[in-house]
Amino acid sequence: MSRLEIDADVLVLGGGPAGTWAALAAARAGARVVLADKGYCGTSGPTASGGNNLWNVPPGPARERSVQARFEDGGRLSEPAWMYRVLEETHHRVDELAGADHRFPSGDDGREVRTSLQVPEYMRRMRRRVHRAGVTILDHSPALELLTTGDGIVSGAAGLQRQNGYAPWSVRAGAVVVATGGCAFLSGSFGTNVDTGDGLLMAAEVGASFSGMEFSTAYALAPAWSGHSKGLMMQFATYYDADGRTLGDGGFSARGAAMAHLAAGRPVYARLDRARPDIRAAMRTSQPNYFLPLDKAGIDPFTQKYPVRAVLEGTVRGTGGIRVAGTDCADRRPAGRRRAPSSDSCRSTPCRCDAATGAARRVCRTA
Repeated sequence: MSRLEIDADVLVLGGGPAGTWAALAAARAGARVVLADKGYCGTSGPTASGGNNLWNVPPGPARERSVQARFEDGGRLSEPAWMYRVLEETHHRVDELAGADHRFPSGDDGREVRTSLQVPEYMRRMRRRVHRAGVTILDHSPALELLTTGDGIVSGAAGLQRQNGYAPWSVRAGAVVVATGGCAFLSGSFGTNVDTGDGLLMAAEVGASFSGMEFSTAYALAPAWSGHSKGLMMQFATYYDADGRTLGDGGFSARGAAMAHLAAGRPVYARLDRARPDIRAAMRTSQPNYFLPLDKAGIDPFTQKYPVRAVLEGTVRGTGGIRVAGTDCADRRPAGRRRAPSSDSCRSTPCRCDAATGAARRVCRTA
């Protein structure tokens, strides 16, 4: 059994949107990049299995209002500077996707609506773009530990190759991006079978500190016999109790009432009756995996009620992670200022964190 050993400028752990954007940006800057994924980059993880909503607001007054609204909704605990950074980077990357012929749905006026992604196709394209940029991709190669220098600075990672007799691999790199996502292992939510929280654990083992881990939407709603917990379709839902009485005011605002009902052990039903007939075909196109189990059960979700359940998403849909002390993604640990790996963030002098296309995602972009 031969050991694979590679030297690189940048090592990315995780092949979801944060990881692929980080790898692509580093490769474009001329770095030698290795991306390691415990699954198959482009198809593993919760993003690749569903659709993603985007917080994508163009520059101008609407962006200012959106940031202020979210700042207030979050009890003023967030940092507007990071919110603006998320919005700017997301807007830039979505424009880039559009320029690369990613197909967005059209609104009533015929213009593209760039607030969601048809993610299976999106992630296939991201894998292709990363590969064409010259990134070395290690599929089915989970990392087991972060490597450090004698003074404790992270300098790479080591793991196993699952499809090569579990042969060991190691990569030494000048910068490490930990983009392994949160933890919702065995929850049954689409794609979260690989979200074991291993990146956070590896970071903790080398002394990283954490911030905001309590700010997560721990549970999502899904059809009772499905693991599709992406919430885009639920903005069109009305929720009902077992007697047919409505819960809340419908849409996203009624989610709390539905969750409270479920938490009390009472059944909840949904119907997508708030969706206009003219957009229903587009809804099916944007997130076909949501409708597939309903179709198999012979249910028309626009006219018939169907039972829903709460599905654990843990810290996958969260804003917390490894604490970064500044825009260069460094942390400060007891032994002094060191460049630290971060959940969907980076550590190294020539890198800085910017938002990627997804809530609570960050990428490392060479400055």
